[in-house]
Amino acid sequence: MAYTLEDEFGDIIGKARRGQNLSQSEIATAAGITEAELARMEQYTLKPTETQVFRLAEVLNLDGAKLLDIATEQWEPNPPQQVSDSSLEVVTISAPVGGWPVNAYLLICKATDNAAIVDTAAHPDLILEQLDAHNVNPAAILLTHAHSDHTDGLPKLQTATGCETYIHRNEPKPRSENRLREVAHGDALTVGELTVNVVNTPGHTPGGCSFITQGVAFVGDAIFAGSVGGPNISYQDEIDSVRDNLLSLPDAVRLFPGHGPSTTVGEEKLHNPFF
Repeated sequence: MAYTLEDEFGDIIGKARRGQNLSQSEIATAAGITEAELARMEQYTLKPTETQVFRLAEVLNLDGAKLLDIATEQWEPNPPQQVSDSSLEVVTISAPVGGWPVNAYLLICKATDNAAIVDTAAHPDLILEQLDAHNVNPAAILLTHAHSDHTDGLPKLQTATGCETYIHRNEPKPRSENRLREVAHGDALTVGELTVNVVNTPGHTPGGCSFITQGVAFVGDAIFAGSVGGPNISYQDEIDSVRDNLLSLPDAVRLFPGHGPSTTVGEEKLHNPFF
């Protein structure tokens, strides 16, 4: 099958190792492999054996069976079905930034044709084209976090749409044409007749957050299909916030990440080796 996950085996073990502040030497010794072998695994130039996968999973506090399925390319999320709630539509806008695809989204309220722009994928022109193509009214810009691949082009979008922009109060602020509106865990926003709830998902960034409404969640780089974002700030905060605020949602909730394919809460509970 065409393998579409954002993170491969090497990404996963590297993120888990760095998040726990462990050196390649420490992990290699504990797992019974050489440091050179571990380095090659993290760089995708050496495929691990099944025994090595389970040893590394144990040392890194990952789920071995889930990790093996990803190492052997035996799992990827089911293709997304049409969003089950007829009151909304989600449009995915994926475009390369620095050679790697980045996702932005339109969350459309079907009753009013109002739409929220979730992140920018650093391609404001593509977002403006999709707003026109779907004949919807931009109502808000929601930022899951401030990294440039998700916020570049924000001033152009603000000028073109006149929308207010919302970002978590703990997040560093990107370049903006207007004063940003700050949100916090538990806040609720409206997009047409949709209520969008804000939950904390820090760890990748200080104030990373996710936006949830009626069976869908826009999660930025907090969680990917089969992985998590790089724990640049706090590995434990990232794991805890995703577990408590996202994986506690009903299994059918579809997660729309900043990179890679969409997935569901149920699939991540069954297949994500970090949980």
